Amino acid sequence: MNRLTLIGVTALEGAYAARLLHPDSHPQAVIPLLRLVWQYTLNGNTKALADTVLRHDWAWPHPAAGRPDRAGVTHPVADVSDTAPLDGIRRERLDAPVDERLERMYLVDVATESVQVYEATRRGRWLRHSTAPLDPDAAEPVLGCGGYTLHGHHWQPAHLWLPDARTGLAAEICLARHPHNAPVWRFTDATAQAICAATAPTEEQAARREPWLRRVGVEFDLVWPDRRGPHRLRRDADGLLLLDVAVPDWSWWLLPTPGKGENQ
Repeated sequence: MNRLTLIGVTALEGAYAARLLHPDSHPQAVIPLLRLVWQYTLNGNTKALADTVLRHDWAWPHPAAGRPDRAGVTHPVADVSDTAPLDGIRRERLDAPVDERLERMYLVDVATESVQVYEATRRGRWLRHSTAPLDPDAAEPVLGCGGYTLHGHHWQPAHLWLPDARTGLAAEICLARHPHNAPVWRFTDATAQAICAATAPTEEQAARREPWLRRVGVEFDLVWPDRRGPHRLRRDADGLLLLDVAVPDWSWWLLPTPGKGENQ
């Protein structure tokens, strides 16, 4: 019996969405091809890669997919792979029973910019095989802080303070150095809802100068008053929302840890 492979994207709380990859393929072959598509065709855009793998079933990613030609032009996304007969998107949980026809599964994790590789066990369960960073030059383990791989990144409990707020909102913050020179926040959907309620503009605020958060389905967008495009908040491997851009007038307060005082 021919064994099949799934390729897809991680979702919240152990869920995933995936399509078929024909035929079954070993990580030593699939991971390098996904890296080529991610690096060249999609210019390192992991969200675009996640959208691409769910667009259709994959017959096989071309080894040359995403490589620039002699003129420096890359192939369009539509040419990333041969398409196969549509089997539909499978939405399931990692702890659910596995179809006996399946052998492996590759899941793109947008928050950590990596591919999680799973193998089906004889007992019909998914077992984590490995995690491969999409950046082939990444030398350090991928951490939870937005996918950054530098030393010193870790989460600290904190309160997020909004302008004119009377109380802080529960969150976590990473104060290590980031490429955008701003701390990285992460928080729950409940905190995000509270931010939406506290920052939503009213009819009297047509000339609003402060950014606000709005809910779009199950996701959240940071909206800027200067009409630049909204910033969609990503989620990390734990399903928490990541805020990785500086927001004027939003401040933080570290929660005390044993033997230490508070810091602002």
